[in-house]
Amino acid sequence: MSAEQVLLMGVARFASAAATQREPEPGHTVWGQLPFVPALMSRLDLAYKSIGYDVRGVADPDRRAVLIESDEAIMSVSTRIVHVISHGSVAEDLNRSRAAANVEHIHMVPACGQVGNGTNVSHWVSTAHQQSEPTLLILDLCRAGRAARLSELARVPDGDRNAWVIAATSPDRPAYDGRFSEAVAEVLEQIALHGLDTSPSLRFVRWDRVTRAIQQSLQTLGSTQRLHTTPVDVSQELPELPFFPNPRWRHDARLEKLHAVEAPVRAFVADLGAEHFIDRVGDHFVGRRSQLEWLAIWLDDHRTGGLRVVTGAPGSGKSALLGALVCAGHEAIISAAPDIRTYLTAQDPDSVCSPNPLLAAIHARGRDLDAILASLAAQWVLPADPDRRWTVADLLAEISALPAVPALVFDALDEAEDPHGLLRSLLLPLSKALRPDGQPAVRLLVGTRRWGFGPLLDMAGRQAGLLDLDDVAPEEIREDLRIHMLRRLAALPRYSGPAQRAVRTALAGSAAESLTRNPDRMHEWGPFLVARIFGQVLETLPPAEEPEAAAALGASVPRSLPAVLELDISTRPDSRALRAVLAAVAFAKGDGFPTEAIAAVAPEFAPGLLAETAGREPGEDQDRLQRIRALLDAGSFYLRTGVESDGATLYRLFHQGLADYLQDQPCPIDGTVRNEDV
Repeated sequence: MSAEQVLLMGVARFASAAATQREPEPGHTVWGQLPFVPALMSRLDLAYKSIGYDVRGVADPDRRAVLIESDEAIMSVSTRIVHVISHGSVAEDLNRSRAAANVEHIHMVPACGQVGNGTNVSHWVSTAHQQSEPTLLILDLCRAGRAARLSELARVPDGDRNAWVIAATSPDRPAYDGRFSEAVAEVLEQIALHGLDTSPSLRFVRWDRVTRAIQQSLQTLGSTQRLHTTPVDVSQELPELPFFPNPRWRHDARLEKLHAVEAPVRAFVADLGAEHFIDRVGDHFVGRRSQLEWLAIWLDDHRTGGLRVVTGAPGSGKSALLGALVCAGHEAIISAAPDIRTYLTAQDPDSVCSPNPLLAAIHARGRDLDAILASLAAQWVLPADPDRRWTVADLLAEISALPAVPALVFDALDEAEDPHGLLRSLLLPLSKALRPDGQPAVRLLVGTRRWGFGPLLDMAGRQAGLLDLDDVAPEEIREDLRIHMLRRLAALPRYSGPAQRAVRTALAGSAAESLTRNPDRMHEWGPFLVARIFGQVLETLPPAEEPEAAAALGASVPRSLPAVLELDISTRPDSRALRAVLAAVAFAKGDGFPTEAIAAVAPEFAPGLLAETAGREPGEDQDRLQRIRALLDAGSFYLRTGVESDGATLYRLFHQGLADYLQDQPCPIDGTVRNEDV
């Protein structure tokens, strides 16, 4: 099957321009030559091909050729884009008054200089809208904005519109020297390289991301032109427009289903480390079986409500614990990724809660009360009109009338937009609310750090519902850590062979012993987080060959987050620049920073390595962004990704403990962090 097509028409030479210097005849305009067009056509031809299109290039078409080519392209189901470069003609150019003209009409001037039937670009737009497949018209014409805002299409919903326009300039302004098409070519080339950093979960680069990039490229080129595009309803999500294929897109049916799950629920999958590959669940979640079983039994008991709170030091495994419960019991996640529940059940069936249609989940990172209430109402399928703004009182009234007591897993309270405001206005009222029959209105499970949330922890303690992961016996944590390290080593090629069994056993046991040797300091950073990063360090160190060497290597494990993080980064190429990028990501809020924001912040933490580019050539900005992208790839172990409203990939660190440390120490530390000092 052939690729979809682009019709590319450009006019450089006009017959009327070759006329003598006498005054033009009435109704005719002398059109100047456009000598930049041939070079632009060649660049655009390559740029469109680089993103997968076949290109039909038509140079210097006369009026009849414009009519035939435009009509065939617009009527064809295989032509997706029509891009034209020429003069734009309106009624005034033909000595007609504005009163006698249709102010929405704009003609592409053909090589013969005669506009008429078939050259009216506004008619092309109207015709394209009537077709079965969407068409994009890219118009590098003076006053081309007239075709972007046709009144007949003004009330057509975005999802029903099949004609889309990106015009070089406004309805009454000129376009200069092909700068617009030059900007389009630049953006197409960037799409081919990196998809404008669009999330791999999206098949096409989003409309608003492309149009914004073209406008930015115009400004970089020194043009004062302002694009005019098909207007969109900013209150609604844009449809998927199939114009700019995303080269980073990877077809993954499960990942696509997961991205359809509400963001406050989907975050639990990421925190469990199960978003992409099921074996990552094994890498990142082990142990805590007795605590998990205790909570799973409580979640399944529909006769009870009440409050449970999970707390502990950063890195103690709160989010992984709650993520396992949500991924096993939330029906939206089970539907999108049933293999996560299957894996957890195989690991320990007693620790898996039952699927529950009344289980809601909120990951509060960066979210405010309004967003949380709206998500809860949607998850519990509460009656509401789209414009309703939920209040806590309304929510309590609705859930009290549900046929059974609902459950809510609420994680990362300490990372919310207003943690203490949420505690006062939502969580404490939920924990105290009763149904008409006297049962608690909701079974509420909260994950948070302990500092600053005394009223909630005290209430849970009075109900025998407080689980402090730092109070677990060191022997149990040591065994969980040993199993974690064994699984991690078995996944590393240099340790996975049968001859390395004794080496794996010695290394895992020694590392677990070292991490739990000092119970008083063991929980300052969380041994599971430290062990997880040490597993990453082992990928770069020479492997131990004998059990004795393996035991010594395991005993050398750093016992704090700063020490193990600095050790890992120090072994990486370009380590100082990589650390600066991770430090920039540490300051991200909510679902994360886009690449552009990271590129703006990271130079603050690595002066000279990632220098600012103000006043440099335009290409150097792209070079810096490309370097940031390479560093993000290099640091992918530490990152989680999300999707911005315009489709951009968002980056955040996989653990808040990492973010806290790098916010406190964003610049490289002189020397190394000694294990005994932290």
